[in-house]
Amino acid sequence: MIGFAGTYSATVDDKGRIVLPAPFKKGLGDLAAESLIIEKNIHRECLDIHPEKSWIKRVEDFKSTLDPFDEDDDALLQYFYQNFTKVTVAPNGRINIPTDYLNYAHLEKGVEFIGMGESIRLMAESKLAESQMSKADFLAKLKEKRQKKL
Repeated sequence: MIGFAGTYSATVDDKGRIVLPAPFKKGLGDLAAESLIIEKNIHRECLDIHPEKSWIKRVEDFKSTLDPFDEDDDALLQYFYQNFTKVTVAPNGRINIPTDYLNYAHLEKGVEFIGMGESIRLMAESKLAESQMSKADFLAKLKEKRQKKL
């Protein structure tokens, strides 16, 4: 099982290319030869990067909840598919990010890769601080979640 963790700084070049941090490339292992899925995050103006293998499971799980003959479900599916794209990883770990995805996440030069378990979040360096939860909020929400579970 893949387990991405940690935060790494990187730079987007003028052509929209960026190199995956070595620990993330190593974490992909053999999956680095496969495609990656880049998704526009629906909660924040950032991108989430998924190995194709884990993405396929996510798509199957989502589609299994939908009725293909329902108009609302059809609209959900369309929105879902419009918010991700497939990219390849160069041997040196470089990926090309489409311009509309760069614009969506305000990715210009300095960016942060954040390990999110089975995926990697890619965020503009300037947006990282405003997206951070405080330690006090984290502890309060964690306590609340744990109490609900009990």
